[in-house]
Amino acid sequence: MDIFNATGFDDMADDLGAVYATTPIANAAKEVVYFEQACPKCNGSGTYYGYSRFGMQCFTCKGNGKLSFKTSPATRAKAKDSAKRRAVAKAEAQVSKAQEWKAANSAEAAWMESSAPRFEFAKSMLDALNKYGHLTERQMSTVQRLTVQDAERQAQYQAERQAKAETAPAVSVEAIEVAFQTAKGAGIKFPKLRLEGFVFSPAGEKSSNAGAVYIKNKEDGVYLGKVMGGKLFTSRDCSAEAKDRIVAVATDPKQAAIAYGQKFGSCAICGRALTDSDSVDRGIGPICAEKYGW
Repeated sequence: MDIFNATGFDDMADDLGAVYATTPIANAAKEVVYFEQACPKCNGSGTYYGYSRFGMQCFTCKGNGKLSFKTSPATRAKAKDSAKRRAVAKAEAQVSKAQEWKAANSAEAAWMESSAPRFEFAKSMLDALNKYGHLTERQMSTVQRLTVQDAERQAQYQAERQAKAETAPAVSVEAIEVAFQTAKGAGIKFPKLRLEGFVFSPAGEKSSNAGAVYIKNKEDGVYLGKVMGGKLFTSRDCSAEAKDRIVAVATDPKQAAIAYGQKFGSCAICGRALTDSDSVDRGIGPICAEKYGW
């Protein structure tokens, strides 16, 4: 008895090529199909010209003029569209998170937004919040500390301003304001009055002090203060003597203009020399007097 035939071991003598030919290999490599398209950089020429008329080998397609992909154009377009939608969704989620953070931390958010234009740290924190939707624990601690400090400074400033307003001397500049309005109506854009050793001028309409009258030193142009709301608010450069003189000349500007012209021999309005005796007597040239209603 043939022991190999009895046990079936005779299969070991079979040709391996025949065995593999009839038995599929599970891990056999699949054939890959490539999709080709013209290179968009060189328009399929393989040569990139850019700003040169001589041209050079296109770096994108390495001079082949075409690109190969394992996926079809439709599949790639769909993937790009999906990526864009995910990016938009992520950005919207970040914006939503940032808005929620601002609503929950209104004081800190208001400080960052108001301080960002002039304070680089506040701007960087606002950028981080808009990018990530939140601040780190350390960032939040610093922002809270600065918010409290700024609020304390603002409270102190308002208290000092209120105290200054309560002690500011009352002064009427109604006659000066009427003269300025008359001058503007006559076409003078930047009216001025030279009264004694001071120059009075109106604040701009778009100024934060719109409606105020500024006072400067005639000799060097140093800012001495402003009259607003019927009170004189002086600067640190305004002495007590100068403050009293400002109040006096502002009360009767026409008489002060006459005194100026007689003392300096120049017009209290335009500053030009007065040559006519009548003009010297009234301290104002005839044209300026007409434009200012004097």
